[in-house]
Amino acid sequence: MTTKYLKLALTVVAALTASGANAAVYNFVQTGFDDGATISGSFTVNDADNSGQINVGSAIWGMNFNEISAFSLSFSGNSIVGAFTHNLADLSAMVYNVGSPYLGDEIGGAQQELIATNYFGSTGFDYYSGMGFGGFGGAVFDKANNATSYSYELISVTPAAVPVPGAIWLFGSVLAGFVGINRRKV
Repeated sequence: MTTKYLKLALTVVAALTASGANAAVYNFVQTGFDDGATISGSFTVNDADNSGQINVGSAIWGMNFNEISAFSLSFSGNSIVGAFTHNLADLSAMVYNVGSPYLGDEIGGAQQELIATNYFGSTGFDYYSGMGFGGFGGAVFDKANNATSYSYELISVTPAAVPVPGAIWLFGSVLAGFVGINRRKV
């Protein structure tokens, strides 16, 4: 009876901890803007075509959004460009080599690494980065004031820690209860 519960437990734990194929959450930071301002954010991606590269964005550039499910970006603001945030709806394009510790260091290949937000917007703030945008690390642009702040630093990318789902802890306590009941019967 214990072996039956143990097999069931292992199956459920495997199902609860399994992630989607190649799905990953990444955090990113870019420093080096005027007055010590920074860009920070995260994105959730799935390398759907197993190419090793996330390539999403505007149809104008021949890209689509099937490899990204979440995106957030915040600029802390400085004396040139005020603070702002962008989300997935503001993302114009992103190209990232999966697993790389930097975004923007790739200068060869079919698609150079980059992030662009609100690139086609007529108001608000733009952010663009990577070698595909002139060889500098990144720039934020305030369209209302025609002001730009630059960084020559690359975007640092780190995988986000994946929390253990609460269901695993609950299931573990139930399994321990079954084992305890089974021992009392013996």
